[in-house]
Amino acid sequence: MIELYMNQSLTWKHSVSVNEYNESTFFTSTIKGRKETGHKIVRDKHGEEVVSSARVFTKSLIVCDDFIDDELVLSVESGVDLDGSVGYYTVYLK
Repeated sequence: MIELYMNQSLTWKHSVSVNEYNESTFFTSTIKGRKETGHKIVRDKHGEEVVSSARVFTKSLIVCDDFIDDELVLSVESGVDLDGSVGYYTVYLK
């Protein structure tokens, strides 16, 4: 059901490796999702409280330290469908 609202094209940059200068290299692709702005306090991957300025709903598996529309991914939550399986992800951006 939530897929009906995922009608925006978003740019996803996923870290795939580290180069000789210890910098991340990224794979860039376009995904479908729903981006909403708003502030919320979330916990980052280190467990510290940080303020998120936007959230994205998507079916793509996003991880912390990726980028969506050039905004850093702070936190990711799984959304469960009625059948008990993971149906989507809520991604909080910096």
